[in-house]
Amino acid sequence: MQMRKTWIVGVAATLVVGGAWLLWQQGAVTPPNGSSPLHTESESTWRIADAGRALGLVAAKSTPTARSPDEVRKRLFKDGSFAGTEAAGNWCIADKKLKPCGELRSRFEYYVLGLGEVTIEEIRGLIQDEAQRENGAQLAGEIMAIWDKYWQVRTYEWRNKFVQSDRATWMPVFEEQRSVRRQVLGAPWAEAFFKDDEKHFENYYAQLESGQAPPPDPGEPVPQMAPGKDPTAVHAERVARYGEAAADRLAKADEEWAQWEARLSGAQREWERLQKASNLSDAQRKAEIVSYVKSNFTPDEQLRVQALLRI
Repeated sequence: MQMRKTWIVGVAATLVVGGAWLLWQQGAVTPPNGSSPLHTESESTWRIADAGRALGLVAAKSTPTARSPDEVRKRLFKDGSFAGTEAAGNWCIADKKLKPCGELRSRFEYYVLGLGEVTIEEIRGLIQDEAQRENGAQLAGEIMAIWDKYWQVRTYEWRNKFVQSDRATWMPVFEEQRSVRRQVLGAPWAEAFFKDDEKHFENYYAQLESGQAPPPDPGEPVPQMAPGKDPTAVHAERVARYGEAAADRLAKADEEWAQWEARLSGAQREWERLQKASNLSDAQRKAEIVSYVKSNFTPDEQLRVQALLRI
């Protein structure tokens, strides 16, 4: 069920434009490994490692010896939460040159989701190794220079404190963040990474200042279908919050999720049946379930299913 919660929150984030991005480094929104936002006004700075420790995701003491990139890769992609996934974004290489684009930020953030399973030092080593494998040593060095600046922005000690209930604090925070991003990253990379977020916030803030009704709080849970719930009532609540088009997309997401769960349940039943088949050897059982998965799931889904079935 946790995977469904994470997935549906991601869907909602694409439907609602608000000021939540502003809280990202101010402590009001702390999304550990993609989970629902946590709201607090007691923290003036958000540091992902501290948030992870508070939630039991990161050990109080760092690993004495950093694992190699291959060991980190195995920990995340074979034994961990990255199994069956592909890296988001890209390296922003065009004509054999590193050029500013927002996709590199997406690539960085994909690897940061592994924090808690591995350390930030190990994540940096993995990014460097992956970048070098795909682009060579020189471009990898340039990419890592941007990573180091980006992480500096990510963990910056902000002077201005964000208070969600006091709109007078919002603009000072916004202006400080916009200024620091450009000082640390340089204008081209700061624009590439944050221009859309900044524009969204400015539009959101202007709407509030105009006296119009604000859009729904992005931190609110999305109304979801569940046994015993009236589908019509759920749809009506979604329409009221997000509009007809967004409610229709959420309904489609519900349908796709239900189909996925049904197919996964079928695979689990088949695997249980095969494990009880005394006339088959272990190798035959595994061959049978692998064949079943290939017949019932797309290539993009097969690694995830095998990981969930532990085969």
